[in-house]
Amino acid sequence: MSDILIIGASHSGVAVAAALRSAKYDGSIMLVTEENVLPYHRPPLSKEALSKDDYSPTPLRPETFYASNRIDLVQSVKIVALNVAESYALSEDGTRFSYGHLVLACGAEPRRLSTSVDPDGVARTLRTHEDLIGLKARLAGAKSVAIIGGGLIGMEIAAMALAKGLGVTVIEAGSRLMERTVSKSIANYVLDRHLNQGLHVRFDAAVATVVRDCGRGVDLVTLSDGEQIEADIVVVAIGAAPHENLARDAGLEVNNGILVSEIGCSSHPAVYAIGDCSAWYDPVLGRHVRNEAVNPGQDQAKIVAAAITGAAPPPKRLPRYWSHQAAIQIQMSGDVNGADMEAVLNAPASGAFSVLGFKSDRLVAIQTINAPQQFGKLHDMIGMDRDALAAALDVEFPPPHHH
Repeated sequence: MSDILIIGASHSGVAVAAALRSAKYDGSIMLVTEENVLPYHRPPLSKEALSKDDYSPTPLRPETFYASNRIDLVQSVKIVALNVAESYALSEDGTRFSYGHLVLACGAEPRRLSTSVDPDGVARTLRTHEDLIGLKARLAGAKSVAIIGGGLIGMEIAAMALAKGLGVTVIEAGSRLMERTVSKSIANYVLDRHLNQGLHVRFDAAVATVVRDCGRGVDLVTLSDGEQIEADIVVVAIGAAPHENLARDAGLEVNNGILVSEIGCSSHPAVYAIGDCSAWYDPVLGRHVRNEAVNPGQDQAKIVAAAITGAAPPPKRLPRYWSHQAAIQIQMSGDVNGADMEAVLNAPASGAFSVLGFKSDRLVAIQTINAPQQFGKLHDMIGMDRDALAAALDVEFPPPHHH
């Protein structure tokens, strides 16, 4: 019996264990993970890890952290069922893990192409260290790569492959890159930079089939218009699906994530969910939101730790996101898709600038390129009206341009 059972040694899973101890929680804590390595940083997998020959994952915490904080880290165990009425989780080998409170931090998995498109599973995904090892082995002898999906992860992989001198084609179903996460002006700037490095892009492109031509030793991607793209390796980066099956099968409410309140509590009072597997209620937006990034998950961990221990909740922070694409560092916060006009600070040609998104003359989103200090300053100003912001920054905004 554990007073608190945490399923998933993700960033948020480890963070909630640490936050509980920081809040002087004295009960027993067990952290269960399927993987057989110490919990590690995942964001580098699609960034510097791909370009380093001798990369090994960086642990989130040193091994001694778990013992010294009385956190029982259980590795190589897959939880296959929950019984929330009787408060236990069941592992693949039939072991019962009883709990007082349960925190689900089981993350997400890459969305894959349907079996009708990729019947043999030719396209690779990148989510875990094991995925990384397999991908690097294939990339080692490759001269070309086709990447299905022009979102943040797809573009991080593309930037790395371009830096290695590979021929890179990105196949994007939408009309521009990173449509869910960045403004059009940022997307266009990043596209121009990558095109100058030799990137090839197909927009508004639907993938019909992906097959391996074993005779020639190449992968073939056929688009719906009949075009065929040859590559030594195909990678698919079309988003991630939350691990919600455990919760759904246990009768908890799910809808593109485990539905939780603004303090992380699920439809069962003893069960919480954090990180990529969860969808938190946002009282401002009036709906549940799934934030797929490290920073929001760590903030959620602190909120849940406070809820369990009865401590005062930490101040809420807007989710922050970031992406490294070779020499381009993008930092983002706020609702970029909710903006109805934008303004640019500094000239994009400088390679270090910010795009401010406004809705009804109020700052609702910021995105910066290679401007970390400016990002830190602007992040705290989200919510200010345009005139107050201009005065605080001592700038005169040019007339805003509407999308």
